[in-house]
Amino acid sequence: GTMFRGVEVIMSGRNPIDAQFIASRICGVCSLDHSIAAARALENAFGISPPPIAIVIRNIMQCMHWIYDHILHCMLLIGPDFGPPHGRIEDLEWGKGRGFIQALKMQKLAMEATAIFTGKLPHAASIIPGGISQTPDIQKIISFMSRVREVKSWIDNYMIPLFNKLYDMYKDEMQYSGEREANLIAYGAFEDLSLDPLKRVLKPGVIIGGSLITNDLNEIESGIIEHVFYSWYTEDSGGRPSEEKTPKPMFISKSHKYSYVKAPRWRGYVVETGPLARMWTTALQCGGKVLTDAGPWKPPKKPNSLERIYARAYETAFCATRVMEEIDRLLDLLNRESEVWIPWKIPNTCTGKGLVEAARGALGHWVRIKDYLIESYQVITPTTWNASPRDNMGKKGPLEEALTNTLITNKSDPSIDILRVIRAFDPCMACAVHAYRGNKKIFEKFIEI
Repeated sequence: GTMFRGVEVIMSGRNPIDAQFIASRICGVCSLDHSIAAARALENAFGISPPPIAIVIRNIMQCMHWIYDHILHCMLLIGPDFGPPHGRIEDLEWGKGRGFIQALKMQKLAMEATAIFTGKLPHAASIIPGGISQTPDIQKIISFMSRVREVKSWIDNYMIPLFNKLYDMYKDEMQYSGEREANLIAYGAFEDLSLDPLKRVLKPGVIIGGSLITNDLNEIESGIIEHVFYSWYTEDSGGRPSEEKTPKPMFISKSHKYSYVKAPRWRGYVVETGPLARMWTTALQCGGKVLTDAGPWKPPKKPNSLERIYARAYETAFCATRVMEEIDRLLDLLNRESEVWIPWKIPNTCTGKGLVEAARGALGHWVRIKDYLIESYQVITPTTWNASPRDNMGKKGPLEEALTNTLITNKSDPSIDILRVIRAFDPCMACAVHAYRGNKKIFEKFIEI
């Protein structure tokens, strides 16, 4: 975490309706999820809820965008680690494998399908507080479905069997790769029309030691504290995200601090997030498994690198299954409703939070508004959880724990074992650090630490 940006600083003093457009620039891949999180934070602050059509279309957008993201990750980014010359799955050979080549087309189709409703990608133009800024019609739905059917068929009939093969081939060899305790956090995804977090399709929850501790989103949020003792920030830059001040970064220096990523913890526990976490929390609340048209997924005994990848592959199938159901819901709603947005006024003073999921895991946005402008804006991304440094008690972050526990099996090239652990978390360091200095120099020089 040695990069230093500034989204939260940029937000201060701006009109609140700028938030979802600026926040989407946190990440070029997860831009849609940031737009939704920002819109939900503002809706929470304004005391409004989007109409049913807007809720369903946001679900559709997110389903398809995750399909794109998961195909990109599983087939094109981490997949080649298991293809020649590094692994034994020929279909995943970089630039040559059958799966690699087909995935280029499929992730493109998934992105095109998403953009039908978002207006453009990355950085969706149609997500606004109170709903969405476009009206769906039958032509858009037909265009969307023509792409979805092809992608879903490929996922169910090719991608999932391929990852079943990969899992069976590597499950013994990678048993201890990236292993850590089953401490996980998820906010849940894909809203019910009631907007009740407990009715989200993928369930919110905190798992400690393999057991579900809570699924109450308010309880989950209240237990989050960011630590900065080992992060390059002043000590008053941490705390509860709803109460934190705008972060005050420090220059890189030789000291105990070693990252621009903060260290969020839940009630002091080191928890990881991502597809494995939300599939696990969902399974524990839905009969012990998650059902997809390509087959069921069940939680493992402990998280490890292979289980993170396998859960993400199956969540791709889950999203492909779910998006078909969301389209049916949309068609039913269009028979009796047309509203896609509701009007609102910005209160003089208010606070709001948007706790959603990105493809990489739990994503939270918190906003404080004063005198009709943003006074403070805080973001905790999935990689802030996963790639966090040590906390104030000296406990390592999830990725650090996973690396520490990894057994090196390839003595001639240990980097493969290490890279598989890191890539299984799909870290986005650009997401995890937020600071900005305008035209000022950030680094005078790099110091070896």
